[in-house]
Amino acid sequence: MVEHTHDNADYSVIDQAGMSLNHAPSGLYLPGIDSTTHREAVRLCARDYLEHHVFFNNRGFHNHLNHQLLAVFTLGAPAARLQEIFDLNKSMQRPSYSLESGVDITDENFAQYFSDERHYPNFVKFFQHKLEAAGDGWKTVACDYFFHPQVFPLGMSGLFHPLIQFGYGLEFESQAITATALAQTCVHSPSYKKLFSEEAFADICSPPASSQLSLMQILKQIRQDQQKSGLDFTSEPYRHNGITAFAEELAATYAKMWSLSPTKESIGAKYRELLSTVALIYGSLTRPGYQVVLHFVLMHCLTSAYFLPIIADCLPLEKQAKALKAHCAATLATFVVHGCPDLYVTPEISSTDTHAASDSQGNISNQWLDVFSKAIANNDMHVSK
Repeated sequence: MVEHTHDNADYSVIDQAGMSLNHAPSGLYLPGIDSTTHREAVRLCARDYLEHHVFFNNRGFHNHLNHQLLAVFTLGAPAARLQEIFDLNKSMQRPSYSLESGVDITDENFAQYFSDERHYPNFVKFFQHKLEAAGDGWKTVACDYFFHPQVFPLGMSGLFHPLIQFGYGLEFESQAITATALAQTCVHSPSYKKLFSEEAFADICSPPASSQLSLMQILKQIRQDQQKSGLDFTSEPYRHNGITAFAEELAATYAKMWSLSPTKESIGAKYRELLSTVALIYGSLTRPGYQVVLHFVLMHCLTSAYFLPIIADCLPLEKQAKALKAHCAATLATFVVHGCPDLYVTPEISSTDTHAASDSQGNISNQWLDVFSKAIANNDMHVSK
């Protein structure tokens, strides 16, 4: 590891890192977003890039610093708050690694260096070079790597964090962040190796032979199968790997029943259904009259879903459909691993027709500004995201 630290007045880090951020095209245009906060966001993301490793401990827990910086920047956080967030988080980060000597990653050998965090800086260097060489077509090249058959199972691992980082890179049109996302992906171990093997995932994406089901119907049926297994609910962040095979089997079976076509209309409807369902899962775990339950792991099914249309903008329709199927499959596997918890919903929102969620966007009210303000002030790394 190499200790790097830079002064808060040092803006040379921006050029050192090759860091740039465009305003997120899908973001909100809110009070507080100006050239000063933009410059500070770029500087602090550059410092994170130069100074910190992708994992903040040796258990593979993820560095969320640039996620929180970019989220609160988009919500209108002032420059001082951006600096405060950086300062609060930097003490928990591990220093960045030096390049591994003798390791020259190429298109021919890159798979042999997978799942080893020591090679993270070498992967960053490799992907930076590839994206810079691609010129205006760098997003296409980035997506080709992320959806490479050997890389994609890693991208759907680690509670969706590689996908989230990749989405941020594309959303802010940052080659530097996108390179770190691809590097982060490559140093992960696969969470659902069997589920995302080429053969299994191709079968999931093939048309279902049996009846097609909505996600709400799937959740009901998958819970019945889980109950037969005796697997109980847990709010613990991680479970023993022994249940993963069972979860993958159920997820593969039911994800195939969630049918979609590679058309703009089908993908749009199915994304709205998926987003509505993961939001419902996260928000309805509390039994009436009991303490509020907000499940840490299932939360990531929701926060990652935000980035699917951002990534889809860079993909042909067939790959957009596969991305949705993959997220659905990983969400179902995660749901099973954590015991298929009951959802406590009112009749008004328990319809199986969740794909009817509206695309309309109302005017931002003062109440929303209050919500954004509270999210900016919250120190938890996930809240603003």
